[in-house]
Amino acid sequence: MVKTLVSMVLIAMCVTTGKEGFDFFFALTVLLWLPLFIVTLLITLCNLRMRDTYQRAIVLWGAANLLLLGLSWWLDNRLSNQVEADNLVAHYCDHERELWDLVDYTRAAMDRGAYMDIEFDGRKVERFHTETANGEHKGGWSSQGPINPVEIGASIGLNQDEIEGIRQRLKAADCISISLTNYGMDNGISIPMTTYGMADTVAACGNRRALRDIDIVTIGRMRYMLSAYYYNLYRYPMSDSTWNYLLLDDCTRIPVSDTMVLEYGSPAFGSECYPLKTEIVSHLGLKKK
Repeated sequence: MVKTLVSMVLIAMCVTTGKEGFDFFFALTVLLWLPLFIVTLLITLCNLRMRDTYQRAIVLWGAANLLLLGLSWWLDNRLSNQVEADNLVAHYCDHERELWDLVDYTRAAMDRGAYMDIEFDGRKVERFHTETANGEHKGGWSSQGPINPVEIGASIGLNQDEIEGIRQRLKAADCISISLTNYGMDNGISIPMTTYGMADTVAACGNRRALRDIDIVTIGRMRYMLSAYYYNLYRYPMSDSTWNYLLLDDCTRIPVSDTMVLEYGSPAFGSECYPLKTEIVSHLGLKKK
């Protein structure tokens, strides 16, 4: 029994080694507690007839275990998400200067009107996607084959030193990715034609909201299994209508201030609802404007 437990711990350590954002305790849960849960469930089901005292005791023991496990999971999930939200806000406050330095450096390095989304895993580029002002796409995932970041970056005016500069600034901010469009800041904000939805949003909402809500950057804070936590940074304070929409109608994001929004999603699968958003909104004391 002891050897089995030790083996499970060692396997969990091997699974999580070098996997940024892959939680050790999640791996341990999958490898150890999940099999035990299944065994408990099967034993309980096999004794449901309760013909004698032994079977009655087994069923009661199994039911109590399953109830305790469910309650523990619910409490842990609730608390961990609230604590994670507090940590994300505190991290932003501690690294606000580094985050905006990253944004300004990246935007200055890119061609005007270009779009870029890049994520690093240490020194390795995990994913890299670009779009030129003319709508030309380039990009790739490391899981699909080797990425040549210089070749992809060249399409929007980035060279090797600038890509390394972005990586170093992400590291200084303790983050993993950045996604933004270079609108250019000469004489206000120019709005390029892109396929990423911004132009449609501006056309639908009018010029006033465009000036206040268009200049948004998404920075990946960290991976969590197959999903990730992000910051949406607004250079100008968002409008009240945007605040209320994000707070009440958008399940993926939580507005924390007029210029910073927390977002939960998956680089691989797209948008995902923020875990326990209602509880976190209440925990942070956020209100409709």
